[in-house]
Amino acid sequence: MVTLALGAGVFSFFAGAALLLALPGVDDDPEDRLFQLNTILGSATMLAAFGAVLVYHAASSLGRAPSAPVRQRIPWSLLLAFPLLIGLGQLLILDPSAAPWLFPFVNIGIVAIPSVLIAAVCLRRYQAANPWSWPMTWRETVGAFGYGAIGAVLLAGIINTAYLQIGGWLVLQWQDIDPGLDIQASLQELPRTAGILFDLSALSLVAPLAEEFLKGLIVALFFWRDGSAARCFVWGVLAGTGFNLVETFANSLALSDAQVIAAEGGAEQWWVFGVARAGAAAMHALAAGFAALAFFGLLNRRWPLVTGYLLAVLLHANWNAAVYLMAGDTILSQSGPGSLALALVGLAVLVTLATASVALLWTMSGSIRDEAPAVIYRVLGMLPAGRATPPGVPLWLDRRLKTVKPA
Repeated sequence: MVTLALGAGVFSFFAGAALLLALPGVDDDPEDRLFQLNTILGSATMLAAFGAVLVYHAASSLGRAPSAPVRQRIPWSLLLAFPLLIGLGQLLILDPSAAPWLFPFVNIGIVAIPSVLIAAVCLRRYQAANPWSWPMTWRETVGAFGYGAIGAVLLAGIINTAYLQIGGWLVLQWQDIDPGLDIQASLQELPRTAGILFDLSALSLVAPLAEEFLKGLIVALFFWRDGSAARCFVWGVLAGTGFNLVETFANSLALSDAQVIAAEGGAEQWWVFGVARAGAAAMHALAAGFAALAFFGLLNRRWPLVTGYLLAVLLHANWNAAVYLMAGDTILSQSGPGSLALALVGLAVLVTLATASVALLWTMSGSIRDEAPAVIYRVLGMLPAGRATPPGVPLWLDRRLKTVKPA
């Protein structure tokens, strides 16, 4: 796995560097220039940053260098920076010629802050609630976040694209429509009922099933770390926030397209995207945490926890369905409703799900306990005197550790 991370990091870094070669060909039109600079500079920065971090940690692992524990404080200042960046981004969208070179970095900040802040808060609360667990290291944290951002996104993209192509072709054939070479464009020819059913099957069935399975898979990939319930939940949150960062960044590139900016109300409503994706970051993190608990339950034969996967899929499916209520007439077959009343219902659902996700992330990250302290603390006699055996510690292990006298 370390070798794969090293290879992915090297490829990502050089791909980002290669994108810079496209800068001389940027268009002179202000709207096109803003979109092209955002795509080139933003993608290059993200790829190079991910690549550099992955290469550093993978190389240090191969060199058997120890990884330091994560001890930083929660960066609450990001809460203030986020609305300021949204305001600045909105101004740059309204006046594309003002500072087009600055916009890509503003956009990256808007995309990254919700994911980074949620990951930092949940990680810090886990550490505070589990002081006798083995510390989370930077390598472990970067590995989980990077898997969600690269591995899960890549695999989910393949599955979702395959469904759109194969499933779309089958639906078009069923409706006696010649799909031609561009299946996604042909979807707009579907009757409204068939179009809505296909859109929802892609958004609220296939995508949640695939993405939550892949995000929760981090527990199986980290099996050798022997994580308990609380730690597995945090691994899932890290994978979910990494996934959200890359997915949100990809969506943000499309929203700075010149055609979107030129559309009626497109430029003025750009700020809505940043606010909405902050809620999506919480949803992705919580759903991935549930999926990780499901994998933990599956691998440890704790069957009630396996239902966490269903909770993850339901949360994600309802979020996508609410988005479809708001913008279904612009997604896939474009057969969805364009009703203001339904859009308001969808917005209310999004706000409710985002608020509930934030509350559950805060509560669960600070309340779930690992079942046993790290063995080394018991062996070294570092636990407080008279500490009761935590629930879930095997009797044979508890007896063996009690025979070790404190130093």
